[in-house]
Order: sequence, then C-alpha cells, then structure tokens
Amino acid sequence: MSNIYKFSQREIIDLLVSVIIISIIFAYPYLTLSNIIIALIAVGSGFIFHELMHRFVARYFGAYSEFRAWYEGLLIALILKIILKFTFIAPGAVYIYKDYLTPEESGIIALAGPLTNVGLAIIFLILANISTSLHFLGIFGAYINFYLAGFNMIPIPPFDGSKVILWNPLIWVVVAIPLFIIMMFPGIIL
Repeated sequence: MSNIYKFSQREIIDLLVSVIIISIIFAYPYLTLSNIIIALIAVGSGFIFHELMHRFVARYFGAYSEFRAWYEGLLIALILKIILKFTFIAPGAVYIYKDYLTPEESGIIALAGPLTNVGLAIIFLILANISTSLHFLGIFGAYINFYLAGFNMIPIPPFDGSKVILWNPLIWVVVAIPLFIIMMFPGIIL
C-alpha cells in the first residue's frame, strides 16, 4: 500500500491553484476579502476533501493515486463565470493507477468523495445553527457540499455515480436519490 499521506510538489500546487480559482469563481462578482474567505472555507473544503478522500481510499486499496488539475477546465470555468455569469466547474480529478480494481473497490473509491461532502454539509449545518455570526457560512457550506455530493452521484461517466451504480445499484439509490431531492428542494434541509 502506498503512503496515503505523501503528496508530490505538483499535486500540492494543482490542489492549491484549483481551490483558489474555484473560490474566486464562487465569490465572483463580489470579490471582497470576506466573500473569498467564505468561498475558500465552504467551497474549497468541499472540493479538496472530496478529491482527497478519493485519493486516500484508492491508496488504501493499493492503487497509486494523485490529483491533477485540469488548467484548461479551470480557465473555461473562469471565463464562463465572468462573461456568461454561469458556474460550471471542471477543476481536475484524482487519477488512479492499479493493474486491476474490482467493481467494489472502484465503487467504494467513487462513493468516498460524495459521502465526504455529506459529512461536511452536516458539519456546516451544525455551524449554522450554533452561531449567528457563522450562520451564512454554515448555510452556504451546507448547500455547496450537498450540491457537490448530488452532482457527483449522476450515474453517467465520468461522474462518481457511474462507478457506484455499476458496483451496487441499491447503494446508489440510497445515497443519490435523497441528494437529488435536496438539490432540487434545498429548503427541505437548509
């Protein structure tokens, strides 16, 4: 098993650049310091922990895995936000290398990211309810993380949901359907 805590210099740079650009996109056009910090905490944490959980679980299964930014995707996302006011994020992915991953291993690796977002969303909801001054951050963080989890459970390649449904359709239904409902009707929880 490779060391799950070892990061290459390139991976660290790719993660940092991706988090910064994603945070700017979500804070735009209100690029104040406080909005950028809120985006870094809410969006940046959701993105980075989602990707790192894929990486850690893949390494647990003996695969080499490392995040790589897709700089063209980040640039396209930035341009779309500035020109069309449209938010579409394609920052990169965790690349996994192993001779053979079973459908179960692949499904568990894929599921790890969205479940991490669900856990973060719950933490942000707790934060929103225990502190008036952190209420907005908590609600925004919960919304973003539920959205990231649901979006990634779409059962079409290359989304995580496509690997989960191939491994275990029942687990996909139990996780994805509530997330899709929350995405469509966020007022249910937020």
